[in-house]
Amino acid sequence: MTIDLSSYDAVETGLFVRIQVDEYRTTAGGAYSAEVLKFSDYIRPITIDSESYTGLGRLVGISSSSSELTSSTGQLTISLSGIPDSSIAEIINSKIKGSPVEVWRVFFNPITGAQLSITGNPVGRFFGIVDNYSLDEEYDYDSRTSSNRITLTCSSVITVLDNKVTGRRTNPVDQKFFYPTDLSMDRVPNLKDSYYNFGGPV
Repeated sequence: MTIDLSSYDAVETGLFVRIQVDEYRTTAGGAYSAEVLKFSDYIRPITIDSESYTGLGRLVGISSSSSELTSSTGQLTISLSGIPDSSIAEIINSKIKGSPVEVWRVFFNPITGAQLSITGNPVGRFFGIVDNYSLDEEYDYDSRTSSNRITLTCSSVITVLDNKVTGRRTNPVDQKFFYPTDLSMDRVPNLKDSYYNFGGPV
């Protein structure tokens, strides 16, 4: 969907990230719970569709993406800087890989800071899953303090569907699993490596 911004002299934009982590926990021995991580590269907290996003500003880095008429495969990288050591346990102990991720672009009035009330705002920029993540430590020798950066590598939904393997084996065991009383595959092992002259004389 295209957005008509021709009536505006200037606009302000922000990228908003939503990650649904179904198995999230803060300690190694804690119980898993569902958690939605919501943050943005905007300068202040914003509520979008009744959900509050933490404004992290320059601590968030999101790689560029291309606009295309049709959906295609691709990857997106999301980096978060300034993560304190105390929060590393939450990242390591949670199952972030495989979590659905959405990235939205929102347009604002640069004077009032209000979200523009136009059709198509916010705009979906990326939809996929977290494919992998990495942690890097940033150490400040002068203050003897350290912070961490997490980089999420995300694959688009199209990439996930392209790599999906579907189907089933045609043998008696698999057939009985789905249809316990069906006998149609029972002779498959006997027919293996047999030669048939289809159309030939009986």
